[in-house]
Amino acid sequence: MTRRDFLAAAALAGRAAEVELPEAEIAEAYQKAARQNVLAAVNNQIFFGYFSVCADGKGFGKGNTYPSLDGHQLSDALLWLGQEDVVRANFDYVKGFQKPNGLLPIAILPTTREVAHTPVEAHGGFYRHWVAGDPLRALGSPTYIQNADVIFRRTQDLEWLRARLGSVNLAGEYLASLTTPQGRVGGAGYYIERPPRIEFDGVSQGYAFDAFERLERLNRRAGDGRAAGRWKELAGRVARNFRREFWRGDHCTEYINPERGAIDGHGLTDVDWTAIATGIAGREQVAVLWPRLKGEKAFYYGGVPTGIVTRPEAYQEWEMAKGDRHDLGAMGRVWYLEAWARWRMGDGEGLVESLRRVAQVGRENGYYWRERYHPSTDGKPRPAGPNTYCEYPANLIRIVQRFLYGVEFELDGSVRLAPVAPERFWKAGFGQRLRWRGSELNYRMDTAGVHGTYTGERAQRLLVARRGGGKPVELKLPASKQPHPFQA
Repeated sequence: MTRRDFLAAAALAGRAAEVELPEAEIAEAYQKAARQNVLAAVNNQIFFGYFSVCADGKGFGKGNTYPSLDGHQLSDALLWLGQEDVVRANFDYVKGFQKPNGLLPIAILPTTREVAHTPVEAHGGFYRHWVAGDPLRALGSPTYIQNADVIFRRTQDLEWLRARLGSVNLAGEYLASLTTPQGRVGGAGYYIERPPRIEFDGVSQGYAFDAFERLERLNRRAGDGRAAGRWKELAGRVARNFRREFWRGDHCTEYINPERGAIDGHGLTDVDWTAIATGIAGREQVAVLWPRLKGEKAFYYGGVPTGIVTRPEAYQEWEMAKGDRHDLGAMGRVWYLEAWARWRMGDGEGLVESLRRVAQVGRENGYYWRERYHPSTDGKPRPAGPNTYCEYPANLIRIVQRFLYGVEFELDGSVRLAPVAPERFWKAGFGQRLRWRGSELNYRMDTAGVHGTYTGERAQRLLVARRGGGKPVELKLPASKQPHPFQA
């Protein structure tokens, strides 16, 4: 990429950060999250496709890459900001570190030789966590699969997908190797280290189910029905096991310890959000769980969404890897699960309330966010971790796009709009300019429906969800060099 190309891409990304929302504070936070945080983390001087997990480029090590979890949160956000080439290049960089059995690194640390007395391989790959139980080993595969899925949905590049599907399926095979014949997924904590949730974390079950479902659909789209059938069977096995072993009557088990059995003594947890968000819970279970979950403010630590449990003080010493309570905090990764669940349940008020709270804590810190926010006794945020960590900003972008606007790029190339927003948003109107693959959708949503213009070099199928439910409105927008009006 030449300097001219890079500047053009940066200008396009800046325009992609523009959204129209009735609440100016959320719109401002979106713009700051994009320009001051996520886009600032991209550094092509290190290599094309590199992005840091911190906006200052230094937090957690300059030049370091964190493919597990952060690698998807940032990749997904960057796609919404028009950085497709950067995300593709980053995917291929991570692909180069995959082991023959499908294992992917937790981190890539080029200048580090060990972490907490645990060796880093000569090429910088760090594969095994230093905490007992090896937390995060069930994290790299879903992250990689999620990235392949969102890249293909955005680009519709079938040649790209087929060239990498072997590697993506191999990541799935590693995840399958962590899955028992009954369908219980191992791997300690999915995204937390202390407590590590040895051995079967409930969040891991939901994300493994989601990963296997994505694999089924990608393989089917690529024309491999046999592989698709394998992944469908695995997804079903994990879901059936979850509904049987992780359900406690009106909430979910947090994790299953191999010696102490089911652990669920910390109140409601992020597993409950996961159960609804990923769709792994059954309908009857959701009907019981959602009324308990929907208004529970004990998840908001110092007013910040979303904590991992409603009773963090209830953790016992035997559950903590080092005796500290490092991960008993509100984190952007849990907030994303909450937002996803609220979107599934059509809770626009709750979704916007969570966005407002995250926007406020960012504004109070110059529109930078910390890594986590610990429980407090005075109702105020108690931050910890690097000051310019990109997790909250990346998820703010994703939540606005995926859930508030309800935008989804379908596997067949269609674009779906299924917004979940409060009634006041519909009355005031909200919209954006959405760009992808040389196309542009400039639209606004209000009580009259959705209306706007489409410009693109190819015809576009647009699906618009009805506010009252039912079959979505289908529009077939023609290829047009000039803005073509539409209404639904």
